[in-house]
Amino acid sequence: MLDCRFFCRQRYNMGFSEPEQAQAAFYRAFLEMNVALMEQVWSESPDTVCVHPGGDLLQGRHAVVQSWAEIFASADPPALSYRNLQTTRSGDIAVHLVEELIRPGNSPDNESSRVLSTNIYRLSGDGWKMTAHHASLPVMRPRSKREQGRLH
Repeated sequence: MLDCRFFCRQRYNMGFSEPEQAQAAFYRAFLEMNVALMEQVWSESPDTVCVHPGGDLLQGRHAVVQSWAEIFASADPPALSYRNLQTTRSGDIAVHLVEELIRPGNSPDNESSRVLSTNIYRLSGDGWKMTAHHASLPVMRPRSKREQGRLH
């Protein structure tokens, strides 16, 4: 797991030269609840989209950034770590499948929510920018008695 407190230190003012830099900035903006940095991460393309866990489809950069501003305004700073499960890059598109562990900063570690996200980045004249973020809570199925005894 990558802990944003340590991984996402670099300040970004322009486009990002690699999709990994855009992703680091995205999670840093999330961790710091920084709307200005979050705005820098997102593409200005009209096909920019975001789906928050349990939420509707948000279309367009303005709607997406506004949703983050609303989340940040009504929440405490989270504890956040993430790891890439799979990364695919082809030409000017990069797709990162990510596992996020998120919890309110004042909650015990065992209260983390596990979120699975698909982050899509596109290379434009401004560098790599996020064009899609789709986050969902994975379906939790009860473990069988046989599985409960296994370590793996």
